[in-house]
Amino acid sequence: MSISIKAMASALVCVAALFVPSYIAVANYIMAQNAPVDEDSISTLEITDINGNLYTLSAGDAQSAAEIADFIAINDRAVKQTSLPEPLVGTDYFEFKFYSYDRVSIYKYYFTLKPNEAYFVDSSGEAYHISESDAEAFLSTAYARCLYNTTDFPTMTISGNTVDPVEGEWAYQTYSGDYVPLDNITLGTDTDTVRYMEGAFVLNFDDEPDLCTVTIRDGDTVIYNDLYANIANASLEGKTVDVVVDAKWYQTEDETCYGSAKYIFKAKILLPAVFYLGETSIEPGEFVVITAKNVEDPSTISFTSEPDIGFTPTFFMDGDCARALIPISCEFTGSSVNFTFTCGEVTQQMTLDITPKEFGYSSTDISYTIISQTRTESTIKAFEDTMAPIWSASESSVLWEGNFLEGIEGGTLNTGFGRYRTITATGETYRHPGVDYYAASGTDVLAVNSGKVVYVGYLDLTGYTIVIDHGIGLKSIYCHMQSTSVEVGATVAKGDVVGKVGSTGFTAFSALHVGLMVFDVPVCPYDLWENGVIMTN
Repeated sequence: MSISIKAMASALVCVAALFVPSYIAVANYIMAQNAPVDEDSISTLEITDINGNLYTLSAGDAQSAAEIADFIAINDRAVKQTSLPEPLVGTDYFEFKFYSYDRVSIYKYYFTLKPNEAYFVDSSGEAYHISESDAEAFLSTAYARCLYNTTDFPTMTISGNTVDPVEGEWAYQTYSGDYVPLDNITLGTDTDTVRYMEGAFVLNFDDEPDLCTVTIRDGDTVIYNDLYANIANASLEGKTVDVVVDAKWYQTEDETCYGSAKYIFKAKILLPAVFYLGETSIEPGEFVVITAKNVEDPSTISFTSEPDIGFTPTFFMDGDCARALIPISCEFTGSSVNFTFTCGEVTQQMTLDITPKEFGYSSTDISYTIISQTRTESTIKAFEDTMAPIWSASESSVLWEGNFLEGIEGGTLNTGFGRYRTITATGETYRHPGVDYYAASGTDVLAVNSGKVVYVGYLDLTGYTIVIDHGIGLKSIYCHMQSTSVEVGATVAKGDVVGKVGSTGFTAFSALHVGLMVFDVPVCPYDLWENGVIMTN
């Protein structure tokens, strides 16, 4: 059956008619999206300045609606260009998002402090030149604040820490010569926070005020009320005082901003930090005590060493001092170490001499059976994993007193600290991290000094084991015991019985291993038996 040309044409017309409304709708949508924005249809305007600050104007608010109308009028008065001037291509711009029903039109405005060179590019990519008068008007609004370098409220710092004012006013001059007040000054409320100052009462402003007065009270007594410039005449060392600072920046012909600020806080004047070595010379495997005076917060102390000893000391408060233990590894081969300590404005260097020391060699005969059960990669790792959190933690105060004990009475020294020990059966050689004693099974094991028990348990490598924390990083460890008689958390005094000598773990005899650690570094106990820990008071 054939179809007539007339019938076919009629059918095509009908099909086309079905699609015409869709094509018209799409075309109208595209035209609407690219059409200029209209004041009456705008519900919201979002302005993002060149620094990323966002301002939102709603047509429902009378003032915002008036500002939206002003921006639409600027657009309407602008003159169309063939393109955006080349110098502006790729530069920062203000992004305006006009919301109208389901439509968002994004315009890019190129404003600078040269009002005769202002342009915008509409959502369809067309460029327009904004009149000089309209650009000047925009430069006088708060939205142009990012273009001026005098709009930031001055910052006051004390020892590097910012102090916010409790009251503040600031105004900056715009292109028109008018002054615009800031409305987002950050005000502080922490007036009871103590601000520490090293050596003198020093205030730092990034924009020095024209007038600055300071009132200082010690309780109810006014001890200073004068210009900040004369503050050196006040005697404030060691006192915690209440401070009020009034600062003013005047409006003059030469200034493009002015304002005032009031700061209220507590302050304490500190003497500059100073550091002392407990000893000026030690041997590898020993440790030295560093004492710091005039430090309020020990965590603010930083440390470097040359050559690098691979250890960073932790300072703890001990009365009016801050103290830290610094161990020098048995492996250290240099003749000296240069320490550098920094606290606040103070940087102090000191040298610790290292007297060379030769560590001897010895051997031990232990059966393969004991070795295979107690000294393997897995038993060594289990010991290290168990001890890692024990070594890294510390009591924050000094618990020891006087000289240290050996940890046993009547024992015979077997292997000394730091010696290289070779296991005859395997040929393995390792450095001995403590002192080993031969002793009869059941002999009392004594706490080498006062402290707190932080570990009690059984490990394949060390047998029945105890660790006592003596404070600020110093600990003692007791191994191979037959039994223990203390619990974790117990406080022990020097000489207290903590267990009995045995032959558990990696040992072929009834013996006791006693070691000292500064955090995770083994240290020699010998000098401590005679002299204790040498510190500067």
